[in-house]
Order: sequence, then structure tokens, then C-alpha cells
Amino acid sequence: MGLSETVLEALSTPVAVLDGTGRIVDDNASWRRFTDRDDHPLVPVEEPYLDGLAASDDDRATAVATRLRSLLDGNTARGRVYESHVDADDGAFVVRLGSVDHDGDRYAVVTCVERPSQSRIATDLRLKERAMDEAPVGITISDPEQEDNPVVYANAAFERITGYPTEEVLGRNCRFLQGEDTDPETVATMRRAIENWNPVTVDVRNYRRNGEEFWNEVTIAPLHDDDGEPSHFVGFQRDVTDRKQAERELETERDRLAVLNQIVRHDIRNDMTVALGWGSELAEDIDSENEAALERVLTAATHTKELTDAVGDLVGILGTTDPELESVRVDTVLRREVERVRSTFDYRSQSLTVRGDETLPETRVWATSILASVFGNVLDNAVFHNDKDAIEIDVDIDVGGASAVVRIADNGPGIPDARKREVFGRGEKGLESPGSGLGLYLVDNLVDTYGGSVWIEDNDPEGAVLCIELRSADGQSYLD
Repeated sequence: MGLSETVLEALSTPVAVLDGTGRIVDDNASWRRFTDRDDHPLVPVEEPYLDGLAASDDDRATAVATRLRSLLDGNTARGRVYESHVDADDGAFVVRLGSVDHDGDRYAVVTCVERPSQSRIATDLRLKERAMDEAPVGITISDPEQEDNPVVYANAAFERITGYPTEEVLGRNCRFLQGEDTDPETVATMRRAIENWNPVTVDVRNYRRNGEEFWNEVTIAPLHDDDGEPSHFVGFQRDVTDRKQAERELETERDRLAVLNQIVRHDIRNDMTVALGWGSELAEDIDSENEAALERVLTAATHTKELTDAVGDLVGILGTTDPELESVRVDTVLRREVERVRSTFDYRSQSLTVRGDETLPETRVWATSILASVFGNVLDNAVFHNDKDAIEIDVDIDVGGASAVVRIADNGPGIPDARKREVFGRGEKGLESPGSGLGLYLVDNLVDTYGGSVWIEDNDPEGAVLCIELRSADGQSYLD
């Protein structure tokens, strides 16, 4: 079987080819199934096929036979296609008749495309209308060909949402739902979309029949006729008052957090910075008997300052679920945090050594202005959770492909495998930690917001390595 025969056989549409005598010389499986029927006007009892149609007492069959004979006799232009609609008890067919010339002979091609019967069409329409009537969202259809684009259909959900019975809705433009506090710009947005036959979705303040205000999520889209031309508009309405209320409450909570952040960051943080500064001055002159007491005071002040930083950064996280990321020099931020740790915590042990910051490669990642909080919290943990007299920290950046991995390694007690993920939970503390448990929780949330990830590895020969993978901004677009 050649390619053309294979393609013909695979077609779902019944196709038959007739030679000049009116006999079927080629057909496909769909045609053979079609002719197994004995009650259709296009399935004659006699052969050849064309003679059987012509001898039929059905006017529809003889009309098709006349067209076929005209095609085969060359009385019509080659390639012209005729369509006839042949109705039957259980359906209808669009019959397409065409002709082709091959090796000097003319052939007729018959295809039959089934159409649903009128009863099936009516059943489908009733089913669709019932689905619209029982849909959980409001549905309206309007006719822009009529004056003022009135509603010509409204379902039961529209009545439940608005309180207006259908008989009071039909024939009116949907603007009757608007009221005193409806935003004019939102109305203008809908009007422009309708004028340009464009779909649109807006949240608009509407009013029910009893005067009660509610928030309506409205989607408007054009409907097209059989020729593909826009003819009507369909509207979907959904009561989103609860969602709007939740958004207002969230905004209020964010405002409160902003006030708290201002107090914490400005007042408490500044006081703790002063306390740490004067404490460091005293450390040079204090006697050995009071050295331990001063260290506890400085540790408490540092912890308080750490809390203020964590609260401020958490406000930054909670303030938005989709922050606008920017290209940030991660090596510069990490280097600055290393210097802060060196100057702030040199009293914590006999020696504090941080290596690797001088050779960090120039690297850009996608982040926000508070990326420093990520490295600051990790470095602070490396100091506070370290039980060695000589604290050692190594930093490096591994750049490869679409990401950059920052590694901060310490020589502390390390973290057991069972807790390597747990320590990122809110309120979880490291071993013997005096901290709040917010530090690594903050790190994990911030990095996740940036589209990255964090994990902990074992350091060799001892300690832990906290790995922070961030999306590279070197030659990468924001969407890569």
C-alpha cells in the first residue's frame, strides 16, 4: 500500500472515488462503514454506485447523482466542489462532490461529513443552557447590536449574587449594578474593552438590589458567530467580597508590622549598637575577674541587635509575596558582612579568623537589597554556635551555569544529619544556642523568595558548611 492509499485509509471522513462509468474504484474504511447502512439515501441497493443513486426514488439521491454525472462528463470546471445537505432520520450529511483528472481520465470524489440531527442539536443546546443556568458563577450574555448593549440572558447565579430577578435584568445594561463608590476608572476600563471587542477582567465595587455593597470580579469576553465575527458579549460575575476583606486585613497587618519595624530598627537597634561600641571599649581595660561578666553583657546586646535585624527583615518578607528582584553583586555583599563580623565579634574567642573573602569572584545574582541578611545570619550563627577558642570561618563562591553557590564553612560542633533540615524551621535553635531561632528560618524564606535553595553539609574535618544557591544574573535574564 502506497503513501496515498495509507493516508486515504486513515481518514475518519468517508471518501469514495468514482470512475467515468460511475463505479467506485477506491474508498476508505470510513466509507465502507458508512455503506454498511441500508437506510440512508446515499447508500443505493443497485450497482454501479452512480446508477443506483440515479434509480433511487429519493429526490436527494437523484440530485446527488445528477451532480456526479455532470462532474464526470466534464460539464463543470475541474476542481470545483459542490455541497449538498442530505438529511436522514438519525442525522444529516454534508456531501461534497469534486473531480480530478488522472492519466487523461476524469474521476469524481465523494465525501460525507456527518452533522448532528436537529434533535441532537436541540438536546445539546438544552444541555449547555442547563449547565449555564446551574453554574456556580454569574453568567450574562449581552447583545451589542441592540441599543445600549442590553442583557439578553442571565443565569440563576447572577440572581443569587446581585439579588435582581431575571425579569428585572433582561433588556438592561449591566451598569445598573454600579453605585456611588464604584471606581470610574474601572468602569472606563470595561468600556474600552467592549468598544474594542477585547476580553477584560476587573474587580469592581457593585451594589445588590437591596443596596448592599459587594466586590464583583467581572470577566467580559466577546462571543463569535459561525463566520468568526464577534456578535455578543459573555460576562462572568463572582462575589469576591471575602477576598477583598482579607486583603484589607492583610494590608492593615502589614502597616502594623511597618510601624513595629520602625520602632525596632530605629530605637532598639541604635541603642544596642551604642552599647556594643562602649562595651568593646571597656574590654580593653577590664580586669580578668569581670571579663566573663562583660562578655555576657556583650552577648546579650548582640543577641538583642540580632533580633531587631531579624524582625526588620521578616517585615520585608511578609510585606510582599512577589518581590521585584534586581541584579546584585553577591561578592560585594558577602565581603561587607565578613568585615562586620570581624569587627563586631572579635571579643567572642581568643581568635576569630575569616578566610576567602579577598579572592571571591565577581558575581551577580538575582536578589533584593536585604540579601545581606542572608549572609549576616549565617555568619553570626557560625560565631555564636562555635565552641572553639579559635573560631575559623571560610567563605567562597562557586559559579557555574545558571546559579552561584555561596559556601560558608565553620569549625564548630557541626549539625547532625537528622537536624540538617529541621534547623531552618521557625523557632528552631542550633546546639546550645542562645539565639531566637529566627535566623536560619529567615535565611530559608529569603532564599526561597529569590528562587534559590539552602542546605547544610559536613565540613572536613569538623564543623558545618551552609550552602546558599542563588540564581545567576551574569548573562541570564530574570526569567531564565
